[in-house]
Amino acid sequence: MHYEAFSPSVFRPIAPPLWYVSDGDITVGPVPTRLLLRGLEHGRVPDDCWVRASGGDWRNVHAVREVAALGGKVGPRLPTEEQLVEWASPAARVRDEEELAHQLTWLALVATGAESGLFHYRAPRSRWFVTRSVVGAMPPDLLGRVLRDWDPLLEAARLGRPVLGPPYGPLEDALATRMATSQGGVGAAAMVPIFWRGTLRGMLELSRPGHAFRREDLKTAERIAQRTLARQAN
Repeated sequence: MHYEAFSPSVFRPIAPPLWYVSDGDITVGPVPTRLLLRGLEHGRVPDDCWVRASGGDWRNVHAVREVAALGGKVGPRLPTEEQLVEWASPAARVRDEEELAHQLTWLALVATGAESGLFHYRAPRSRWFVTRSVVGAMPPDLLGRVLRDWDPLLEAARLGRPVLGPPYGPLEDALATRMATSQGGVGAAAMVPIFWRGTLRGMLELSRPGHAFRREDLKTAERIAQRTLARQAN
């Protein structure tokens, strides 16, 4: 059975954003992102217009990630998901849990642009989640710590609930506190539960000093983790 049949994403589907577009005098919309891009490409949407997603704030159109990518302003292209998976020990199984966890964490940092990461892993015959990887400017004494059963982030992971901040609430604050020693502080944090064959096997925790993580990037990191676990199980 293919792993995706029993390892669905913890991220629930959401509708793509719809944009209102204004030149300062006239506002039109809502329009999907693909039509916004097409309008810019063909000159029907002013290059200096402002846009607002439903329920969001007004911003310059070039602050939209897809528009910035259209203009080549988002920096070098990231490796594809397939390339990232192939980098994860393509020739042989990893030696131990620490090497597996380090690979997963490092690949997740590349996929999401995070600067620090932790991976808490539960071995197949264990009931405990142990911090098996510490990547970035984080205290090395975190490595090997056992998570408490009542850890609030572990409780959320068991329910299949990812934690993303900002905005911040009790769970997001707990995650930011765990990552607070990362260099540059925590401007954005994310915890992604990693399920394998219907069982929670890991918790991927990421942080960076900049803006919030994109759901699609976190979903890519989740798939990479699942696929890497699948490679080692086969």
